[in-house]
Amino acid sequence: MATPSAPRRRGRPPGSEGRDTKEALLNAALTLFARQGFAATTVRQIATEVGVRDTAIYAHFPSKQAMYDALFAEAGPPSWQQLGLDPHEVAERSPAEVVPELVHRALQQWSTPRARLFGSFLLREGAGPNGMGRVYAGIEATLGHVAGLFAHWQERGLIRTDVTPRQLVWELFGPLQVPRFLFLHADATDAELATCRRWANDHVAFYLTCTTPERPRT
Repeated sequence: MATPSAPRRRGRPPGSEGRDTKEALLNAALTLFARQGFAATTVRQIATEVGVRDTAIYAHFPSKQAMYDALFAEAGPPSWQQLGLDPHEVAERSPAEVVPELVHRALQQWSTPRARLFGSFLLREGAGPNGMGRVYAGIEATLGHVAGLFAHWQERGLIRTDVTPRQLVWELFGPLQVPRFLFLHADATDAELATCRRWANDHVAFYLTCTTPERPRT
């Protein structure tokens, strides 16, 4: 005779199931934000979209604002963790190696369907529920994350020293927002994605000629 399985305890769902539900909630929230705006979207609508009770959302997010913040963290200025790079390891390499990789990984993050849809929503809605403060905080965080790498390169004489590390980071990532928001929108075609990459590659090549010392010819 088969032993009956123990009943599932109530509370938070198991890990994989919880992750799936969390992702579904983020997708539903973003779809509704893009369709009708942040202010007009309710927690109940998000729950209905996923097929769960609205109270089930609070096992994953304390509020609608927390869902927006999670989406912004994905699609906003990247951190070392999001880029998937070890800052200590890349600091021992050259800017010519690392800068193209930094940009490539940032574009990968911004090119996901969810990040592109969030970018389109952000352009339409403006800076979002927290105003420009949320965007400013994200930019400041990225400058702080990456500036140490550029300072290390300056100490090694690998990058120009007459500009602050924070300014060097800004000059790298700031101009990337033009091709990003022009081409990485929700309905981007393959041709637009390719154009975005080409613009980014041209920017990186120009950036390196302006910021790294010319090696003496042998």
